Amino acid sequence: MILGRVVGRAWSDRQVPALAGHRFLLVNDLSAGTTTVAVDLLDVGVGVTVLVATDEAAAAASGVSCVDAAVVALVSDYEEGA
Repeated sequence: MILGRVVGRAWSDRQVPALAGHRFLLVNDLSAGTTTVAVDLLDVGVGVTVLVATDEAAAAASGVSCVDAAVVALVSDYEEGA
Protein backbone atom coordinates (compact mmCIF):
# COMPACT_ATOMS: atom_id res chain seq x y z
CA MET A 1 0.00 0.00 0.00
CA ILE A 2 1.18 3.53 -0.77
CA LEU A 3 0.54 6.66 1.28
CA GLY A 4 0.62 9.48 -1.22
CA ARG A 5 -0.59 12.88 -2.31
CA VAL A 6 -2.54 13.42 -5.52
CA VAL A 7 -0.47 15.75 -7.70
CA GLY A 8 -2.40 15.64 -10.96
CA ARG A 9 -4.49 13.72 -13.46
CA ALA A 10 -3.69 11.69 -16.54
CA TRP A 11 -5.88 11.23 -19.62
CA SER A 12 -5.77 8.50 -22.21
CA ASP A 13 -6.64 8.63 -25.90
CA ARG A 14 -7.44 4.91 -25.91
CA GLN A 15 -7.81 2.30 -23.21
CA VAL A 16 -9.01 -1.25 -22.75
CA PRO A 17 -12.81 -1.39 -22.51
CA ALA A 18 -12.69 -2.47 -18.85
CA LEU A 19 -11.21 0.95 -17.95
CA ALA A 20 -13.91 2.98 -19.70
CA GLY A 21 -15.29 5.63 -17.38
CA HIS A 22 -12.39 5.47 -14.90
CA ARG A 23 -10.24 8.51 -14.12
CA PHE A 24 -6.49 8.27 -13.66
CA LEU A 25 -4.55 10.16 -10.99
CA LEU A 26 -0.87 10.94 -10.52
CA VAL A 27 -0.01 10.09 -6.90
CA ASN A 28 3.30 11.06 -5.32
CA ASP A 29 4.47 8.39 -2.84
CA LEU A 30 5.27 10.31 0.36
CA SER A 31 7.95 7.86 1.51
CA ALA A 32 9.70 7.06 -1.78
CA GLY A 33 9.17 10.29 -3.72
CA THR A 34 8.09 8.39 -6.82
CA THR A 35 4.94 9.04 -8.83
CA THR A 36 2.37 6.36 -9.63
CA VAL A 37 -0.63 6.40 -11.94
CA ALA A 38 -3.64 5.05 -10.04
CA VAL A 39 -7.26 4.46 -10.94
CA ASP A 40 -9.49 6.90 -9.04
CA LEU A 41 -12.22 4.93 -7.25
CA LEU A 42 -13.26 7.80 -4.95
CA ASP A 43 -13.45 10.94 -7.14
CA VAL A 44 -10.43 12.55 -5.47
CA GLY A 45 -9.04 16.02 -6.14
CA VAL A 46 -5.48 17.30 -6.44
CA GLY A 47 -3.74 17.91 -3.11
CA VAL A 48 -5.60 15.18 -1.22
CA THR A 49 -3.65 12.56 0.76
CA VAL A 50 -4.71 9.02 -0.16
CA LEU A 51 -3.98 5.34 0.30
CA VAL A 52 -3.27 3.47 -2.90
CA ALA A 53 -3.70 -0.30 -3.06
CA THR A 54 -1.32 -2.06 -5.42
CA ASP A 55 -1.10 -5.31 -7.35
CA GLU A 56 -3.84 -7.90 -6.64
CA ALA A 57 -5.51 -5.69 -4.00
CA ALA A 58 -5.92 -2.90 -6.57
CA ALA A 59 -7.40 -5.29 -9.13
CA ALA A 60 -9.83 -6.65 -6.52
CA ALA A 61 -10.87 -3.17 -5.33
CA SER A 62 -11.43 -1.87 -8.86
CA GLY A 63 -12.93 -5.03 -10.29
CA VAL A 64 -10.58 -4.71 -13.28
CA SER A 65 -7.83 -7.33 -13.62
CA CYS A 66 -5.40 -5.06 -15.48
CA VAL A 67 -5.32 -2.41 -12.70
CA ASP A 68 -2.21 -2.49 -10.51
CA ALA A 69 -2.77 0.74 -8.51
CA ALA A 70 -6.07 2.12 -7.21
CA VAL A 71 -7.00 4.89 -4.75
CA VAL A 72 -8.95 3.10 -1.99
CA ALA A 73 -9.06 5.60 0.91
CA LEU A 74 -8.85 9.30 1.73
CA VAL A 75 -6.45 10.09 4.58
CA SER A 76 -7.53 12.91 6.87
CA ASP A 77 -4.40 12.86 9.04
CA TYR A 78 -1.32 10.75 9.75
CA GLU A 79 1.61 10.74 12.14
CA GLU A 80 5.13 9.89 11.03
CA GLY A 81 7.43 7.87 13.26
CA ALA A 82 4.62 6.38 15.30
